[in-house]
Amino acid sequence: MNAADAGALPVGQAINLVLFRWGTLELALQAGQVLALESAGAADLPSIGALLGLPDAGPTGALRLLRVAGPTGTLHIRVEGPVTQARLPAAAIHPLPPLLAARLRLPWVRALAFRAGEGGGHLILILDPRTGLAPGLPAIET
Repeated sequence: MNAADAGALPVGQAINLVLFRWGTLELALQAGQVLALESAGAADLPSIGALLGLPDAGPTGALRLLRVAGPTGTLHIRVEGPVTQARLPAAAIHPLPPLLAARLRLPWVRALAFRAGEGGGHLILILDPRTGLAPGLPAIET
């Protein structure tokens, strides 16, 4: 089964994701967690790169602003476009293996997905902002 087949799956067998980029990483949130997509917004709002503690390589594409449901309110996060929606089969999404989960220093990363495509496909890091921010990161909730 490939990602194109996911559209024919019943709701319980596929997951709707909002995909975006930061540098070379492809990241995703469950579509139900994304409240709105807006233009880039204020430069003082944190980027997904800053929230994940990634090195500041700077985005290579157009910036967009996602309003996301957080643990105690709405988060405003700058991401790199394009921002798209995809429906992936549940079987393509895997929780982090215990060893990786214990060693991974990126907050919010909860699962991995493989999406077939040009060049053999690519890995997607699936995020969950409901877990809160790591200590020392900027507060972004309203």
